[in-house]
Amino acid sequence: MLETKKSQRRNLTGDIFDILNAQRKARENLFKPVQDLIQGNKLIIDEYKLQFQATLGGSSGALSSALFALIKQTSGEFRGEDEGYAAVKRLSEQFDLNQREDVLRFVDELDAKIHEAASGSNTESIGIAPILKKDRAASNVYDLLYGLLYLEPRYSLLFQDTQIEQLSPGQRGAPLLIFYLLVDKGRNPIILDQPEENLDNETVVSLLVPVLSEAKKKRQIIMVTHNPNLAVVCDAEQVIYSTFNRKGASKIEYASGSIENPVINSHVVNVLEGTKPAFNNRRIKYH
Repeated sequence: MLETKKSQRRNLTGDIFDILNAQRKARENLFKPVQDLIQGNKLIIDEYKLQFQATLGGSSGALSSALFALIKQTSGEFRGEDEGYAAVKRLSEQFDLNQREDVLRFVDELDAKIHEAASGSNTESIGIAPILKKDRAASNVYDLLYGLLYLEPRYSLLFQDTQIEQLSPGQRGAPLLIFYLLVDKGRNPIILDQPEENLDNETVVSLLVPVLSEAKKKRQIIMVTHNPNLAVVCDAEQVIYSTFNRKGASKIEYASGSIENPVINSHVVNVLEGTKPAFNNRRIKYH
């Protein structure tokens, strides 16, 4: 009888997984046109490895919190608060929760650990009643475990093989720039306000410079920057130098021209490079 119920629960879990996986595939299909567009851009796919990824994911911490709100952490691998959370995390890391069979095996093993904790040293004990918290029922635990309440379809953006959630704030803005500048086929001018913010200079050169250089072939880019790599290496057609004259009635004054213009060139060196002596001082220190 018990085995029959367990088999029924397991079959229902498989059905629930199939529904969740269908939702995952629907999200994947939703973004397929964008992914196809990405595949067609060699710079994006080869250098930046930008791609959408639809997965079934869940937090072991969230699962542990829900589970230990139902059962006591007094025995077995769950004994102790930190130990219980660590045990669930270790177990979840052994399985690919995007795969049906892995999910079923994960449920089986977690179920077995819960029963082991409930039985303690009494090998003849049946059920999980001994470790249930007050006013909690065994059905609550089984609904959580076999109902896959801890799994949900997720859509993540990968940038250079790293999920966007794991990137720094500055790096998270990089994929957005790629979309605006390379994936978007529009030709309207675009204004960027200090796109180098929160990015180190190596990333500026390896990421922003190639993207901007490619995008400027098709659309006008107006950019506010304090980074010489973006103004100079990207070979700006026109540089606008702005000053705020506090003594002269708080006026804002502008000077514009190409980088080759001696006046503009001097402003670029002073503002972006920190003056010519500072630039030369850095230059002679490099081998």
